[in-house]
Amino acid sequence: MKIHFNMAFALTPDQRTALQQIAPGCEIVHTSEPNPDLLDGHDVDVLVTEPVPRDLAQWPALRWVQLLSAGSNHLQGHPIWGTDIAVTNASGTHGVPIAQYITATWLMMMHRMPELLAFKPSRIWPDRAALSGRVVRDLTVGIIGYGGIGRESARQLHALGMRVLCLKRNPEDRIHHGNNPFPGTGDPTGKIPAAWYAPEQLTEFLPQCDLVVVTVPSTPQTAGFLGADELQQMKKGAHLILISRGGIVDEAALAASLHAGHLGGAAVDCFVREPLQSDHPFFDVPHLIMTPHMSGVFSDYWPVLFKLLEQNLPLFLSDQPLLNEVSRTHGY
Repeated sequence: MKIHFNMAFALTPDQRTALQQIAPGCEIVHTSEPNPDLLDGHDVDVLVTEPVPRDLAQWPALRWVQLLSAGSNHLQGHPIWGTDIAVTNASGTHGVPIAQYITATWLMMMHRMPELLAFKPSRIWPDRAALSGRVVRDLTVGIIGYGGIGRESARQLHALGMRVLCLKRNPEDRIHHGNNPFPGTGDPTGKIPAAWYAPEQLTEFLPQCDLVVVTVPSTPQTAGFLGADELQQMKKGAHLILISRGGIVDEAALAASLHAGHLGGAAVDCFVREPLQSDHPFFDVPHLIMTPHMSGVFSDYWPVLFKLLEQNLPLFLSDQPLLNEVSRTHGY
C-alpha cells in the first residue's frame, strides 16, 4: 500500500513510525506540490492533500482522500464527487480553536475592545461611561449548526452563563457523531441547548438571540441562509459571528444592517471571495471585526489532524466506515 502526503506540513519520524506500525510495509511519500495534477499517482492508495487532483485517470488505485480542511463544498462539481473514492475531512480538528475565537470576539464586542484599542494611538483619554461593557450572563446565544465547532462554542458560552439555543438540519438527532480530538470538550450528547430548532423554524429562533453564531457548512441549502429579511428579524442591537464559509450570510445585507444600527456588531472570518479586495465595502462598515479566514489556524494543527489519520487508517484497512467521511448527499 502507498500513502502519499501532499502538503506543506512535514511528517515527523514518530509519525512515520506510527503509520508503519498500523500498516506494516506501507510506502510513504511526501511532496508539497501546489498543483497535484503534476504528481505521479498511478499506484497511490491513500492521498492526504489540499487541493484534490482533478485528473483522476492519473490516480487509478486511489481509494481514499483525506482533506486538510473541514469544508468540502469546493469538491461539489469536482470530478471526485461522482466517484466512490472515500473522502474524509478535518472536521473536529478546529473545534476548540474556533470556539475560542468565537468566545474571544464575542467578549471583545461586549467589552467594546475595538473602540478601546483606539485609545492608545489617539493619546486621548476616552469617555469611560460611553465605552462601558456588558455582562453576558443570562443573554441568549443561538448557534446555527451543531457539529464540533457549535458544540464546543455552546460549552464555552454556557460556562459564561449564557442560555444556548440550537438550530440544525435534524434537531431530533442530538448526539455528536463526528471526530473530537479534544477530550472533555464539546457537548457530545446534546445536553446544553435549552431548545432545539429546525431550519424551517428560523423566524422563531432568531428574535430570541442576543448573539447568533453561524457554523454550518456551505451547501446549496445554506447559501444565502441569512439575508436582509432574516437579519431584520434579529433583535435590535444583537450580534452575529460567522466562522464557516462566505455566502451563508448575505454580505450586502449584513453591511446595511450594521450601517443602519439594527445589529450591534459582527465578527466575520470568511467571505464570498478570498482574499478580500481592498475596495470591499466591509472595510468601511462600523462595529465589524474582520479576520482573514484564520479562526481555525493554530500551531498544533497537523499533530491534531494526524490523530484522525491514525484512527482512520485501521478502519480503512479493515473496510470499515471512516470517521469524518463526506456525504455526497448532504454535501459535507
